[in-house]
Amino acid sequence: MELRQLKTILAIADHGSFAAAADAVNLTQSAISLQIKNLEDELGIELFDRRHRPPVLNEKGALLVEHARTVVKTCEQILRLSGGSQLQGSLVLGAVPTSLAGIVPIALAAMRKRHPALHIQVISGLSVELAGQLRHGELDAALVSEPARLSEALLSRAIVREPLVVIAPPEIDGTQDRDILEAAPFIQFNKRAWTGQQIHQHLLDRKIRVEPRMEIDSLEAIAEMVRHGLGVSIIPMSSRAPAFASGLKWVPFGDPPLFRNLIIIQRHANPKAQLAEALIDILHREAAKQTA
Repeated sequence: MELRQLKTILAIADHGSFAAAADAVNLTQSAISLQIKNLEDELGIELFDRRHRPPVLNEKGALLVEHARTVVKTCEQILRLSGGSQLQGSLVLGAVPTSLAGIVPIALAAMRKRHPALHIQVISGLSVELAGQLRHGELDAALVSEPARLSEALLSRAIVREPLVVIAPPEIDGTQDRDILEAAPFIQFNKRAWTGQQIHQHLLDRKIRVEPRMEIDSLEAIAEMVRHGLGVSIIPMSSRAPAFASGLKWVPFGDPPLFRNLIIIQRHANPKAQLAEALIDILHREAAKQTA
């Protein structure tokens, strides 16, 4: 039994449903359901009456919630008494390249200030590669683009939502994404990346005819190619993107406009869960500042 599972069932009890609890703790509803299922399997009992929609705590579930409140409160008190606010150790974090030009360096600087004895190693890669490394135990956590489907072996937490935009040289005519994309060569965001796949699928769905010339996974490199008149592209617009996209024309992509979700993923029973949770807390705070 893990402390996070107890916190999850408390969130369900406090917020009234799996969906509301998921929003409260920044987990997907499927991740909440999986945590509860694993807890029930471990205890060998059912904690919810699933004949109701949404499911409600049964008698054993209500009793567990009562004890869980005591356990969670005690653990928090122990951490405060032991100076648990200062974390130590090491964490290997995977991160997609686009996040390294955005939220990651800001969050890491805040982590170093708050937890100077904590060492974080960063490994850059595409989302699909990082997810594989995480499953094989080579990473402790990874900040990736949200896929259409995530392996059940992994837990995910939402971090930040970024709009996808079409960028073009200012001399390109048009105010709609289709007009701009069909007016010049297309610089494709790497189709092996989950965001690249999202973009590619939407182009196909809307039958937008693009003329691919390059395939790149660096936002800065894409912006420079566009700035020099070599084509148009579609990128996630983070809060820092306007700095390197300055002077370029940009419009929302999608009908309705599409977004790229950055999530942090980790394994179930992650031995570095406490360190990962501290990083997630910092990422949420920095993401909130950027979107405020």
